[in-house]
Amino acid sequence: MDEKELGEKLEQEYEKIRNNVKKPNVLIAGTTGAGKSSVINMIFGDDVAVVGTGKPVTQKIDVYENDKTDVRIFDSKGYEIGAEADKEFYESVIGLAKQTNNPENAIHLIWYCIPCNGARVTDYDLQAIQTFHEANIPTAVVLTKADLPSESEIKAIRDVLPNWTKESTFELSIKTEEYNHLDELITWSINILPEALKDAFIKSQKANLKEKWNKAHSIIVQHTVGAFAVGFTPIPMSDAPLLVANELTLLARILYLYDLGSLSDTLKTMGLSAALGPLLTSGGKAAVGAILKLIPGVGTMVGGMISGAVGAAVTGAFGEATSAVACTICRAKLSGDTSKVEALMDNFGNEIITLAKTWISQGKANAEDYKFEDI
Repeated sequence: MDEKELGEKLEQEYEKIRNNVKKPNVLIAGTTGAGKSSVINMIFGDDVAVVGTGKPVTQKIDVYENDKTDVRIFDSKGYEIGAEADKEFYESVIGLAKQTNNPENAIHLIWYCIPCNGARVTDYDLQAIQTFHEANIPTAVVLTKADLPSESEIKAIRDVLPNWTKESTFELSIKTEEYNHLDELITWSINILPEALKDAFIKSQKANLKEKWNKAHSIIVQHTVGAFAVGFTPIPMSDAPLLVANELTLLARILYLYDLGSLSDTLKTMGLSAALGPLLTSGGKAAVGAILKLIPGVGTMVGGMISGAVGAAVTGAFGEATSAVACTICRAKLSGDTSKVEALMDNFGNEIITLAKTWISQGKANAEDYKFEDI
């Protein structure tokens, strides 16, 4: 395939992933003023919070969807502290979670928000949390505004909660890192979701980059094994493009995971093939050749053929390098360093090639050689 065909194939793979992804449904509940919108924005990015008009699915619950996230957010309408427990609300949530006629709306997990500034858990809160638990709906208790009370007040709140919430209660604060367990909440949510829904959630959340890295790493291992198997039918180095079917799918999956299709206006304007130009041109073959020379034993292979081990090493290096560059872009985006984001996006392909060559020259050929802490 030439550059144009490779670019088109890559974009097709990316769109296929986006179109076929299964979206998790997250219900966020709690009293009026509990900070539900802040929680959503902290996890999925600014301006994603449930604002404007949602689509009602019950009298008490609206669902919000937009093109910024592949998670469907179900918002329970806030109640006023002191009101009677609303059985209709419980029944609505439990009914959604157990839907069989329309599984698309079934609730997969709940984030129940309780503001710490009042230092008080209401009977309504306790009844709601226990009701969801007894209905087998995974529920995390999110203690918002955790920077306001004292440590003893937070402990008093935790002590009132049921024992089963000990491992699923998280303090959040937008003002201080000390009381911000955002990463832990995200990790809990990923672990509790069914496997088929994890990718969409990991892609949509913006705050925990290590979870993106870990998932990308597991995907790369899958494709590295595939590359090793392909190597049992050796292919000539002179005809080895950087991106064959295995690598194209790998690259598309990593781009999706880091949400690079919507992260930057630069990428939207350029298109995937242009941003990854160095990987989709004849220069890509030269890059492969340069990397292969750094792998011990390649020069002695009969006829210059690529073995399974070499193919796996190249695939692993390029996969991990792509993940590292993508992760660096996301980190710069989070810190507000737009100039760095633009520079990396403009030179995305070359950055990947350079890093892959560096890692191969350092002898990184196994999955455990690539660490999140090194990027």
